[in-house]
Amino acid sequence: MSGADTELRTLEELRQTDRDRFLCAVAAPAALRTDLATLYTFNAELAGIADKVSEQMLGLIRLQWWRDALDEILAGKGHRHHLVQALADIMARRRLDVALLRSLIDARERDVGDETPPDLAALEAHADASAGALAELALQICLSRPAEDQRRAARAAGAAYGLVGLARSTIYLARHRRVLLPGVDRDALLNLRPGPEVAHVIEQVCGRASTLLAAARKEKLPRAGVPALFPGRLAAAQLERLRADRYDPVAVGGRAPSGLDIWRLVLARGWGRI
Repeated sequence: MSGADTELRTLEELRQTDRDRFLCAVAAPAALRTDLATLYTFNAELAGIADKVSEQMLGLIRLQWWRDALDEILAGKGHRHHLVQALADIMARRRLDVALLRSLIDARERDVGDETPPDLAALEAHADASAGALAELALQICLSRPAEDQRRAARAAGAAYGLVGLARSTIYLARHRRVLLPGVDRDALLNLRPGPEVAHVIEQVCGRASTLLAAARKEKLPRAGVPALFPGRLAAAQLERLRADRYDPVAVGGRAPSGLDIWRLVLARGWGRI
């Protein structure tokens, strides 16, 4: 398969599973596009496990399969799975932090269970370990040796996007028998009858996401590193829509994606900031 065919296949897989990060990959420079799409497709594969399994143990088995695949990559063993092959390639070329890749897998163990975070700090920790770690890995694709402050900026932007995504997905998750918002009436939400406290918690989650975005924007990144923070730009726009909907989970969940998102990312790339 040619390089162009591989890129098209990877982008198509990502388009079907993670619309926002598909746009982030498309808006990135051509030299980064396939590698970012591969990383984001790997993440989408992990994130989608919870929706594909009927039992927690089945989800844990699939997550272990990916841990074993990472071990095989590190041992220099070949693999038939095309995504594992592509991941092995970018791990070698971009020197991705294996601990961060493992963090992505570990973070999804919460998703395959039915545990609700005990408080907002725990919810933020989950967003940081998943979307935050993913953004830091994306930065390693964009920059060969990112500085610590640059890594913090990427992580903050990614965690902000993760928090906003959890808020926006409240009703979707409830339909799949999952509640990730702390301090809400779990049974009422699972029955799709969210009480008024749900909007209040979503507002708190969004407030924390706004703080993280502000921290990410304070750091100076070279233009080449900005694509790693693209999810933060989308989170900023999504926060505006959440405010407009008064943090109502039903209204938020019913909104169609914005057709302006790709242009927001193109402008962010042009400006060199999110």
